[in-house]
Amino acid sequence: MDIIIAGAGIGGLALAHGLLADGHAVRVLEAADGPRRGGAAVTIYSNGAAALDGLGVPLPEGLGARIDALEIRDDKGRRVSRMDLTVLRKATGFPVTTVVRERLIAHLAKGIPVEYGQKVESATPDGTVVVGGRTLQADVVVGADGAHSRVRNGDPAAWNGWTTFQGLSTVPAKDGLLIVGEAGLVGLMPAGDGLAQWWFDVRGDVFDPAAFAGYADPVPEVLANLTGLGSFPHLLHEPAWGAGKVALIGDAAHVFPPSQAQGANQALEDAWTLRRTLAGDGDLRAYGRLRTPPVRLVSQMAASERTNRPAGPITKALARMVPAGLAGRGYVALVRRFSTVLR
Repeated sequence: MDIIIAGAGIGGLALAHGLLADGHAVRVLEAADGPRRGGAAVTIYSNGAAALDGLGVPLPEGLGARIDALEIRDDKGRRVSRMDLTVLRKATGFPVTTVVRERLIAHLAKGIPVEYGQKVESATPDGTVVVGGRTLQADVVVGADGAHSRVRNGDPAAWNGWTTFQGLSTVPAKDGLLIVGEAGLVGLMPAGDGLAQWWFDVRGDVFDPAAFAGYADPVPEVLANLTGLGSFPHLLHEPAWGAGKVALIGDAAHVFPPSQAQGANQALEDAWTLRRTLAGDGDLRAYGRLRTPPVRLVSQMAASERTNRPAGPITKALARMVPAGLAGRGYVALVRRFSTVLR
């Protein structure tokens, strides 16, 4: 088939690999003048890694940093819980890895003839695409053009009142760390090559470093090394999968807050499922039916923003009693519920 993919982000590029391997004629149109940059890092969980592997573009050894544990502390530095993520790797065959987004995009773009500076202005269910005033026709049009997708055409994403401020620095980080207090959440993840991703989830759209000044280590060191501060509002809209010859993936289909760290992973799940659909009977409605249950679960949990709020004393006491391995096994069950690929 002749397939047009609007957007050269993580989902669009990964999908292109799978479709090209299946013999389709694929055009990837990207509005930007070159490869996407910025966005700090992205954590690829086991379900996203399995999707990449199934699309024929697995994460290479040495790209990013493997995350073997995730610890949650309160703002005084006291441990609330710890999760052993090696349990997830053993159960699924795929680890958890944090990768600088720009480097992941570069990896996924290899071998894909992206047409940059080509902004898709609209798409209709009959496969007609308007790009820079020109009209193109395709057997399938994939909207992978983000939360403000022109392919989705309508139903704009709404801000839920929270914002992530994030960047990269050389602050030491061994495993994943989340510190939660009244001012919001501070996250830290090693991202490979001596870099760490840090982020602050706050209510409102203004970042005030002073609000986090009383947080325990390593927050003071993170605050002292803030560079390249990027602002990302938490957006939400109802999942939509397209109509006719149009299919949506990633944020174009289902943007939600990043609190479950599943944005990129669900985009990869979409790409994996859409590839299989097009290799089968091509029923795009079936694609949407397969993806709706896991996406709704992720979206509902992310929209609650409960990970960004301090837990109560009873919840903390119970969480401290759960061994890291048992917490890891519980997370395996949750990730399977998040996933079409692993199921």
